[in-house]
Amino acid sequence: MYHPRLKGDAYGAGKHYAEILYKNGFRFPKVSEEKLKFGESCKHILTEFDPNVVKEIKGFAEGCHTSYEEVSSFLLSIGVFELPGQCSIFSAFNGREIIIGRNYDMLFNLKNFTESSLVCFEGRNKYVGHSDCFIGKVDGINQHGLFVGITSVPHEGIMPGLNFYFAVKYILENCCTVEEGIKVLKRFPSSVSNNYLLADPLGNMAVVEVTPNDYQVRLPTNNYIHCTNHHESTSLSECWNWSKSKERFETLDIRLKENVNKMNLSTAQSIMSETKGHVCLNLKEYNFGTLFSVVANLNTLDILRAEGQPNKAKYKSDKRLTDAVLK
Repeated sequence: MYHPRLKGDAYGAGKHYAEILYKNGFRFPKVSEEKLKFGESCKHILTEFDPNVVKEIKGFAEGCHTSYEEVSSFLLSIGVFELPGQCSIFSAFNGREIIIGRNYDMLFNLKNFTESSLVCFEGRNKYVGHSDCFIGKVDGINQHGLFVGITSVPHEGIMPGLNFYFAVKYILENCCTVEEGIKVLKRFPSSVSNNYLLADPLGNMAVVEVTPNDYQVRLPTNNYIHCTNHHESTSLSECWNWSKSKERFETLDIRLKENVNKMNLSTAQSIMSETKGHVCLNLKEYNFGTLFSVVANLNTLDILRAEGQPNKAKYKSDKRLTDAVLK
């Protein structure tokens, strides 16, 4: 797992990171005509939604000696044409603090491409965010203790829009509360279907179930909320049965119900390391499973991460965000 630190203006940060990758042998992959065409249909949507990330992409393109069209099309196409990640996330309020747990599940051969970034852009929230790609995030925690993370859900058809990378990144950089994050997702022009779990230190939690055409907000009923790879609020939701979405959801529900009032970081680690209920996923026949796991206390900004399957890899403390906030 890479651990980049990005700071300054968006263009300069994107260029600097790309230059480091290029110097170490990274060459931008060839982008198919199909993806370039799709990216072209989405560029104006991205510019309208977040001009700042456009600057970052342009800087990255210059730093790795390729074009903005190729980089943006590559990013915009993720989750549209290929299999996305299959993940498990929860948030729980123990009466004093909010604890979150998040496992990111994907093809094992992508493990070396995962990143945990400290991002400190000028005029934006500081945050630690995780991804399997160089721009955009699949989850993160910002300086205000706001957490957002995604799980993927099946969708039909292909239509222009933006994927989860851009929504998560925007929320982390610009929002302070769950309410603010929900407002962003209500207007987000999504090209794919996802669950977005949001939580903040005030005890607010929600899962926003997004499709390319609609959204629904699901709220907790027992001081905890969780999501896997289906939309729980509708019985018509599809899910990826091969990735044990229903089993993982039910396992999380049982463990959270038992432990919500005494939830702490140690208990969260135990839940995310659960193999019997597939929360810690290991599907050898698909070369697919948990690549990393994160647990955190949103009130104290204590973050622990296992870089690998959490039933085997040790959780280690990440102090970068608290150090950056205290500077």
